[in-house]
Amino acid sequence: MQKTKKWRILVLSTLATSFLALQTAEAATYTVQKGDTLTKIAQNHQVTIGDIMKWNNLSKDTIFVAQKLEIQKQSTNEGVKPTTPSTSGKPAFSSHTVAKGDTLSKIAKLYNVTIKDIMDWNKLEKDMIFVGQVLKLSSAAVIPDGDTIHNNVTSGTGTPSKVIAKDPTANGQAIYNKTVEVANTLVGTPYLYGGNTPVGLDCSGFIFYAFNQGGLKIGRASSEGYFYGNTTHVENPVPGDLVFFENTYKEGISHMGIYLGDNKFIHAGTDGVEVSDVTYSYWSSKLVAYKRFDSVK
Repeated sequence: MQKTKKWRILVLSTLATSFLALQTAEAATYTVQKGDTLTKIAQNHQVTIGDIMKWNNLSKDTIFVAQKLEIQKQSTNEGVKPTTPSTSGKPAFSSHTVAKGDTLSKIAKLYNVTIKDIMDWNKLEKDMIFVGQVLKLSSAAVIPDGDTIHNNVTSGTGTPSKVIAKDPTANGQAIYNKTVEVANTLVGTPYLYGGNTPVGLDCSGFIFYAFNQGGLKIGRASSEGYFYGNTTHVENPVPGDLVFFENTYKEGISHMGIYLGDNKFIHAGTDGVEVSDVTYSYWSSKLVAYKRFDSVK
């Protein structure tokens, strides 16, 4: 009887130890939702952006809807000594893309650096930043030309520092010229939800039709799908580039068009295909980014 009791204690002890070890090592999977940023996800799970990037082998802080991210849970075993956070001030990643609501103070805190560090690394004379701006997080960081963005709206007065993005090649420009030509012939086409032919068009269907007719073979996606798909931010848009807006008829990326130059863009709005101005108060307040299909070289 005594021997049986000892065996029971040993088995229960082993199971308890295994359970605690499992809790400690457990990693949760999070599916990216529209409107998510690494900053938001990190705050909600009480981890750092650096942790998420390390756990998922991310070289940049760009994420997309429906992406699966490993979010490791903090240990539930109180007997395990927590890891002491690094105080070296040297981030393990190279850049941060400014999201709506970001400030230099907030970014500095997230990456365990100082505001002065960020300003020095990015040669900023003032502490003003703008949505889509890519900030270096070390003096040695190199930001590719594609990782820049033009935005008419800044988070204060003054002009942010800019990095010039490469313009399309002759082949890419030829596609743009043809796409803009096709787009202009569609002015007046009625709005049709889900439409992607001259019979009726919605905003992303307009993009699908115009670019395919212009010589760039792309699949049909939503505005959000195009934004998070194979497109890259550009700082100085040229006619033919994409322009994206948020929080129009729904929260998050919700509308897009084709940039025409001189602050004009063409798009399929509720009144049909029309030309509008990004500097008008409604559009400027919802402007998110100018982007370019990666296949436009």
